[in-house]
Amino acid sequence: MTDLLFHLAVLLLGLSMLLGFYRMAKGPTVVDRILAFDAVVLCAVGLTALHSRWWQSELYVELVLIISSLGFFGTVAFVFFLQSSLPYGGDENENTDGEGRP
Repeated sequence: MTDLLFHLAVLLLGLSMLLGFYRMAKGPTVVDRILAFDAVVLCAVGLTALHSRWWQSELYVELVLIISSLGFFGTVAFVFFLQSSLPYGGDENENTDGEGRP
């Protein structure tokens, strides 16, 4: 029974990863691609954790932390790039006294 659940979880995570790759390639917007990248990283972490449990090895815990960190920093870099590429729309606080008060 445990083997069946393990294989089912690997299959579902693999399918989710493929769908995430598809969304990264065909996403209509950059935000969709960023979210798809996050989903793919999450699936990779899940697959690594499952294989760590299957092989009863604690070495993969470090790999899970590395993949999670790379995914987080990659997402932050994408968002930073997206924010810096937006056109400047003027000063948001035109009608304030500089401290956020009208």
